[in-house]
Amino acid sequence: MRHYFTAGLICFGVLCAGHAQAGCPQGQDAFTSCQIEGKDKEVFVCFDDEIATYRYGPKAGAADLFLSETIRDVDFVPWSGLGKTIYENVTFYNGDYSYDVFGGFDRPFSEEEMLLPIRRFGGIDVAKNGEHLARIECVPDTVTYGFGGGIYDAKVALGLEWDDYTATWRPSPNHPMAEPARGPILKMGTELNGFEDCLPLKEHKLFGIHLGYQVGQLGKLVPPVVGQPIPGRGPEFERFMYDGLRMNTFQSKIIEMFATTPFWEMPSGIKVGSTRGEVIAILGRVPNGDVATARTFGARVCTDGEDGGFGPYVVIEFGHDKRVQAINLAASSP
Repeated sequence: MRHYFTAGLICFGVLCAGHAQAGCPQGQDAFTSCQIEGKDKEVFVCFDDEIATYRYGPKAGAADLFLSETIRDVDFVPWSGLGKTIYENVTFYNGDYSYDVFGGFDRPFSEEEMLLPIRRFGGIDVAKNGEHLARIECVPDTVTYGFGGGIYDAKVALGLEWDDYTATWRPSPNHPMAEPARGPILKMGTELNGFEDCLPLKEHKLFGIHLGYQVGQLGKLVPPVVGQPIPGRGPEFERFMYDGLRMNTFQSKIIEMFATTPFWEMPSGIKVGSTRGEVIAILGRVPNGDVATARTFGARVCTDGEDGGFGPYVVIEFGHDKRVQAINLAASSP
């Protein structure tokens, strides 16, 4: 739950003007900033109603690295509302690399603590493909942190809500402009002596193309492409490549599809770029007892009366940015 305190308490952890604005693009406010320990560098995370920006570099002159992301898509983790320490994170992605900027302070709980200097902290965690590489520390006394409102309110204004379970943002069903809910779509099916979650048969499609589709029919949906033999397989296997979609065929029927761009969307709306929260909201739960932070979600496709037998399977892969990076649909056999 999000909690706010008085402006007086908030300003213990924030320099509300002047210096905090110096490194921001025109028209943006500083969310957090600091000078880097042991270097003549500084970092600024700034925002307005539409864009969040990251600037790292010298105090004067061009930035070493400047990144921007929309408020809707920026990876912002709000304070949990628990504990003495108040802190939040904003992560920016640049290819395989991520820059997780954090800042915060300890709130006082007694009159004695109110008289003591407030402990402030901040830094940048650098990772590659989710693997931590380094932590860059801030000079504590230079940390500014705009707790209260800010990026959180900007996201809420766009109709998003924070989901603690998946640690991601998703559309709020209570927002006045919210679209009708598409889920839950995940079903419970039976297989041999056990149980396994499955997806409705209609979900084994990407942009209207489904497994078992004849190659000769593709021209109705996408421009025709000449197939190529698949290395290591027989002459009956071919591969067709579209922008962001790879299709493998056997005897001119599609047996596997691998999507890497948002264009190739599942009927439920799951697509490359969807957050974990969005995917789980559509599914209704994490499939087959996996944890919400798993790198992949997998489920069979229900084929016998929508919940009995099983046929193709769907694997949804998440990237280090907590968003879908690939969707794989494949038949259980050629």
